Amino acid sequence: MRYPYYIRMAILLCVGAFSPILIHYYVMYRFDVSVLRAAEITFILCIPIAAWLASKINERWHDDRED
Repeated sequence: MRYPYYIRMAILLCVGAFSPILIHYYVMYRFDVSVLRAAEITFILCIPIAAWLASKINERWHDDRED
């Protein structure tokens, strides 16, 4: 069963919006690094998340079926 469109988009929005913030704060406090260094590490760690989001959005964009 596929969830309705608005639920899938809400999940993608939450993953895209909140995961970088949570990763940043985790790296900053867990490894005791500066804000700038934590931002650099977060950028590297978020590349797989961005690839996953792009693939999911691409699936939806090319989906010809009506919900």
